[in-house]
Amino acid sequence: MARITVNKASQDFNVSRQTIYKHIKQSKITRDAEGKLDVSDLVVLYGQHVNNQHDLPVVDSKQVTAIEQLKDENMNLKQLLAVNEMLVNTLQKQIEDLKQDKQQLFNQLEQRLIETKIKNKSFLGKFFK
Repeated sequence: MARITVNKASQDFNVSRQTIYKHIKQSKITRDAEGKLDVSDLVVLYGQHVNNQHDLPVVDSKQVTAIEQLKDENMNLKQLLAVNEMLVNTLQKQIEDLKQDKQQLFNQLEQRLIETKIKNKSFLGKFFK
């Protein structure tokens, strides 16, 4: 697959660099480790190449549909991930709340045990003075 820079893509597809960067940010286009763009992705998004200097792959409607379906699936998966992260955060908060409740109950129990011991000592003290 042919790969080109953002500047070259801007020239070849008659699209501003800002638009290209916006589409990269929106995940409509991806860059490789060198920062280059796949020409076939650009053709799908922007249409025919203005300067036909590259051997462009022929992209048929089935491929475009498949790409769109994958993009939709990717977006759905991102949304599911966000929902799952919210659920995990909610469950972690509930766990923390339960731990605090448990500690409060143990403190109350300990206080009652102390109170009971004091009452027993004072009650028994009346008989064994």
